[in-house]
Amino acid sequence: MEEIVLKNGVRMVVEDKTIVLTGDLYMVHFEFTTYVDLSDEDAELKSFCGSSQAKLTRVLKKPAIHERDVEEVRAHMRDSFLATNLPYMENPKFAKRFKAKLLRDFQEAEEKKNRAHG
Repeated sequence: MEEIVLKNGVRMVVEDKTIVLTGDLYMVHFEFTTYVDLSDEDAELKSFCGSSQAKLTRVLKKPAIHERDVEEVRAHMRDSFLATNLPYMENPKFAKRFKAKLLRDFQEAEEKKNRAHG
């Protein structure tokens, strides 16, 4: 597990959950979890999250990688994801946007559930 803390307080936890599928074939599997601390102003989001942190996990998998290529594929997947996402996440406005997006997603899911149950 690797933890990256950005200047704006956003944390990224990288977990390598690569497994052997069979013989010399592997499934390269990464989980990238973004954490943002919630404040008293985020009461509604806290109620949805059930904690003082909002989090979102992205899962990347690549099956049937030959043993000889596993390290190269792992490095490429990790580095590519971080190179693409960290600059965006370092933006001072990221935490606010992240929280707003999660809150909208929770509210929409709640509305959908309420409509389904009449």
